[in-house]
Amino acid sequence: MTEDQKTRQKKAAVIGWPISHSLSPTIHNHWMQAAGIDGSYDKIAVGPEAIETALAQFKAEGYAGFNVTVPHKEAIMPFLDKVAPLARQMGAVNTVKIADDGTMTGFNTDGIGLVTNLKKTVPGWPKDKPVLILGAGGAARAAALGLLMEEVPLVMITNRTRAKAEAIANEIGRGRMTVVDWDDRADAVAAAGLIVNTTVLGMKGQPALEMDLSKAMKDTVVYDIVYQPLMTPLLQDAEARSLRVVTGLGMLVYQAAAAFKIWFGVDVDYDDTLRAELEGQFK
Repeated sequence: MTEDQKTRQKKAAVIGWPISHSLSPTIHNHWMQAAGIDGSYDKIAVGPEAIETALAQFKAEGYAGFNVTVPHKEAIMPFLDKVAPLARQMGAVNTVKIADDGTMTGFNTDGIGLVTNLKKTVPGWPKDKPVLILGAGGAARAAALGLLMEEVPLVMITNRTRAKAEAIANEIGRGRMTVVDWDDRADAVAAAGLIVNTTVLGMKGQPALEMDLSKAMKDTVVYDIVYQPLMTPLLQDAEARSLRVVTGLGMLVYQAAAAFKIWFGVDVDYDDTLRAELEGQFK
């Protein structure tokens, strides 16, 4: 491999449609500079019909890898040479590593990001109590898998369309997941040590999530993966009840850290400079 090729392999990117809102370049370029890596990370708009073309371009230009966001996390899988077992189990890929020979392997770091953010923010979270997950999309599956790997006793999942929640529980629950009717979610709060919102409800431009937290235990943690705004109506309500809260921005950062390690073999963290830079974009 030539020196030029080595340099070009330090390029990475995120693809999605649309992609203009992505904070990933801010995160990865900060780490590349901090680690002394001579390279760049860009956001690239790739339409659904252009996935294969984009992958060929990344391979030709010697990219180390790239991130994948909506709507490509599932659609990209058939185009990859390999898919890691956890990503296969999740049914989605958010990180791709390109080897020196051009082989592309798909990974999913969403569950790692969610759990790491939880551990860093609330080290003493009550993992001996059941978890309540709101929603039944890809993020809910990632959250459930990540938390089941932490050996929580039970994961309760609820969704407006019950069948979607049942599908996740049947596919990955192994007897440790149960489905709660959407109309009964307020009652499930009473048993939950951790409540995780994986829906888009509460996101900027979306309706607020209607969630009654009045039955929550005093040590319950409320986690919203939405990070625009940082303090969603759900988290504001939880904080007003003196419950511990976790915002979604850390999940974005820690799933990115896992991807960075996959590409460059370097451990990175959510330092104060990066935190200030990211949180400043929400003011």
